[in-house]
Amino acid sequence: MLKMINLSTYNYDMERYNNNYENINKFLKNHNIDAIELFAPLGYSEELIPKNKIKGIHLKHFPTWLDFWNGNKKGTLEDFDSEENITNNFGGNDKKAIINQYKEEIKIAESLNAEYVVFHVANVKLKHCYNYNFTYTDKDVIDATIELVNEIFKDLDTDVTILFENLWWPGLRMVDKELSKYFIENIQYENKGFMLDTGHLLNTNLNISTEEEGIDYLLDTINNLGELKKYIKGIHLSKSISSKYVKSQIPKYENLKMDYNEIINDIVFHILKIDEHKPFTNKKIKTVIDIISPKYLVDEFITTSLDELSDFINIQDEALGLY
Repeated sequence: MLKMINLSTYNYDMERYNNNYENINKFLKNHNIDAIELFAPLGYSEELIPKNKIKGIHLKHFPTWLDFWNGNKKGTLEDFDSEENITNNFGGNDKKAIINQYKEEIKIAESLNAEYVVFHVANVKLKHCYNYNFTYTDKDVIDATIELVNEIFKDLDTDVTILFENLWWPGLRMVDKELSKYFIENIQYENKGFMLDTGHLLNTNLNISTEEEGIDYLLDTINNLGELKKYIKGIHLSKSISSKYVKSQIPKYENLKMDYNEIINDIVFHILKIDEHKPFTNKKIKTVIDIISPKYLVDEFITTSLDELSDFINIQDEALGLY
């Protein structure tokens, strides 16, 4: 098992390490981290990030894409407000724009000798992030994703493994065994699997109020997958116990009146309150790791400083018996 950490090429991440290659290497060594899962590979610089440490690439995520994919112009404009915003977000005005961006990032993953890429399987309209009145079902999103992914790999010369990540929005939520099986079996590309995100899975249950309840839910859900567990090649490990916040917000936004600019200015803060990305402290979390025995174990935290990131890694390492 490789112990890993997520790292983006964005300035806020690079500035933590003073844009210094050796500082990144030193941090990895101090925390016994074997490898990096890289986000935003288009901004990669070999002078800043050790190429030999990159084992995974997190592909671009389009949170709100299904109206665009389905050619629903009215629905797409509801979320992006203008034709210009739509083109800027998707890099074009038809399906090929999305397909080509994924192909480009996968080619970069190949050039960096990454072993795997991560693909989010979800869709949510902006207003539904608040009121949970979803337009599309899990099956709708999964069928569209199957179509998209099969199109991406149809004529792509690669053998990189693609790992599909669960979210709590409609799509691959990992709570329905048969739907998860349907999804993975209909991906025509051979090198495939799941990247189980524990925080995202916890977010699917609004009745969890403690960490121990959360771990029990993780164990029950994973065990219910049965033979599908073999497809779980990696874990994004973090904790999110946010049901109290979510349940307090949904009634407030039952008939959402916020305009586009208000939502855009607020939504990142709202999502971060739902998806907390905190470290586990309960030692029972090791049971989850033992059951799956993943090839890749990725600490995925959201922190305000390098010191806080260091603390979070140490806390979770201790819970796992690695500290």
